[in-house]
Amino acid sequence: MAMSVATPTAHAAARHIPVAAARRLAASRSAAVAPLRRALLAPRSSRVQMPARHSRSNHGIVTAGWNDFTWGSGSVVTNEPAAPDGGLRSIVLKVDGEMAKGYAKPGQFCQLRAADDGKPAFIAIASPPDADAGTFELLVKRSDGTAGEICDMSPGDVVQMSPPMGPGFDMDKAPASECPNALLFATGSGISPIRALIRSGVLVGRNVTLYYGTASPTYTAFMDEFEDWEARGVRVRHVQSRVGGPPTYVQDALKEDAENIDGASTCAVLVGQKEMTTAVIEVLEGAGVAKERCIMNF
Repeated sequence: MAMSVATPTAHAAARHIPVAAARRLAASRSAAVAPLRRALLAPRSSRVQMPARHSRSNHGIVTAGWNDFTWGSGSVVTNEPAAPDGGLRSIVLKVDGEMAKGYAKPGQFCQLRAADDGKPAFIAIASPPDADAGTFELLVKRSDGTAGEICDMSPGDVVQMSPPMGPGFDMDKAPASECPNALLFATGSGISPIRALIRSGVLVGRNVTLYYGTASPTYTAFMDEFEDWEARGVRVRHVQSRVGGPPTYVQDALKEDAENIDGASTCAVLVGQKEMTTAVIEVLEGAGVAKERCIMNF
């Protein structure tokens, strides 16, 4: 209010005094207002400080981009090939009770690193939430850096890890009473959190179809579980981009089925590269599926 009153007063005074004095008055007004203007226009930090979680096995509280948290650890129980080719490894980690309790929804992930100075790898949990199991199953794709180091670990080796992170798949956005039809989409190692969702029992009672894209059978993780998934009520459409004819992707398979989709009663869960998820959501929206019922884990 003080500024709105002072402004016309200053201009009125300027009309009745010499030019030099008016300029001095205007300059003094600008000098007074400038600090306030800078304060109002200064960008505010978007980072929210979160309380750190405590763990018995910790390596100090650090900032890792998502939250402040206390590093814990897990020990390798098994490390086996998840597919004949493609560098995919199925790794089981033993974790403590607090870590296990932090895993509440399929779709959550952990940050992992092999050493204190290592760059964390973000890896989704492939097993369903089970506080009593004391283990996390991971699907890790070999690459340079931390993921490659984890792929080379042997039983008994220790990996540093964050508590489970992310919102997971919020299926409350599409309750079964409103969306009895669920379409799942995953490519490559993105099948990991989808596997956790299937095995969690959350989808029981729905009509479920999985579109799972890989290059070929030799690059396909969990292929030996397809029968089990079918027994759980999940119809599996395995889309292979390097087998027979031109490359075919999950969005292409979806387009073939689009006319059979009842958009009003359908939800979708997606994990994969942006190009795929964008194309799939476009097809789904064209079939009448609401975008807010296209669920992702971030």
